[in-house]
Amino acid sequence: MVTGFGAYGKERTNPTWEVARLLNGKTIGGHKVKGVRFKVSAKDVSRSLPRLIDKSHPRLVLCLGLSAGRMDITVERVAVNVADFSIPDAAGYKPTDSPIDPAGPAAYLATVPIKRIVRALLSNGIPASVSNTAGMYLCNFIMYTSLNHIAKTGLRAKSGFIHVPNLPSQAAEKYLANKIQTPSMSLETMLKGIEIVIRTSLQ
Repeated sequence: MVTGFGAYGKERTNPTWEVARLLNGKTIGGHKVKGVRFKVSAKDVSRSLPRLIDKSHPRLVLCLGLSAGRMDITVERVAVNVADFSIPDAAGYKPTDSPIDPAGPAAYLATVPIKRIVRALLSNGIPASVSNTAGMYLCNFIMYTSLNHIAKTGLRAKSGFIHVPNLPSQAAEKYLANKIQTPSMSLETMLKGIEIVIRTSLQ
């Protein structure tokens, strides 16, 4: 299962959903990919993600998020049990220092092989690195929710989170609007990169 988010705020598109949409139905590493789109909403993630995991029993849950300032594909190491949103989500929810699951552990480490993934991406000419913070917004929220649900249900599945940069079109729009230069990566490179992440995670 590969999850992406829809557009939100000033962003007119979200490359994470474009990647998940293009991968939907493809077979990678002997497994069929299911692409899922979420609203940028904690309620949508909390309500729908556990149900989708229970229904499909995936071998891998790979969640994707956009990070406009990042220069490469970043593989997140840890999800923490804190929701501290700097802006409201799409439903207007803006928690401050709130636990994602009051009964859950303080943090979960990703169960995908983060260093092996980065090496595989770099060896294929795709900029990549390990990140030690997924932030305090929906990206951390969905990563924690996925790992927490898998742990609680005892499902034999790996889970991780990947941040991707802006698309070139988004970087161009930002420069036209604000004269702000931001890193970008083509959709084709992102797509190739996430396919490598899936294959490496399933090995």
